[in-house]
Amino acid sequence: MRFQTQRAQALYDEAMALLPAADRRAQRAGLIMAAIYRAVLDEIERDDFRVLHHKISLTPLRKLWLAWKTWVKG
Repeated sequence: MRFQTQRAQALYDEAMALLPAADRRAQRAGLIMAAIYRAVLDEIERDDFRVLHHKISLTPLRKLWLAWKTWVKG
């Protein structure tokens, strides 16, 4: 699980580095989803990868916060 999490985070980093600044506004929805998915990965790691023991998710308020923060930044 640790390997897969690190791999996914590296791919997110690579995708963000390759996205031209001019395209960020048009890609806001995708960027918001990437921010949410990355936060879920962070929570999985923080919970020591115990995904088979209980569901790991973000609260609606945290998702809204990430969406707003990403929208403003984009």
